[in-house]
Amino acid sequence: MNDGDRRSKRFGWTSLLAWALAGLGIEAALGWKLPWLLDDELARTLLRLGHAHGVGLSLVAIAHEALASPLFPADDRRALRAVQAAAVLVPLGFFGGAFGHPEGDPSVAVLLVPLGALALVVGLGRTAQAAWR
Repeated sequence: MNDGDRRSKRFGWTSLLAWALAGLGIEAALGWKLPWLLDDELARTLLRLGHAHGVGLSLVAIAHEALASPLFPADDRRALRAVQAAAVLVPLGFFGGAFGHPEGDPSVAVLLVPLGALALVVGLGRTAQAAWR
């Protein structure tokens, strides 16, 4: 296994662990009935979206590294990096949007979500193109 593969595996599994722990933290906050979360429906929704997208996109990054790496030359990791960027940007956008938000709207951090979605589409598009070659 080369260093790039090792880094990709570390990224995927560490990201999955981090977002799973974030989910446990959210559930613990709800279980302890912390008012800052119980009284703010938008924050609860955004935190759950961040957790769910973080776990899901971490799994996509793990699968992409395992299944798509053979489609690309060893020195071309752009598609993988785009998928990894999405696995960071989308959940962080949701999480960030939950904090310091004005009444009824997420904070400006939510703008990371469409950037991450674009990164995901680029990474998956490059991978689909490589699969057809």
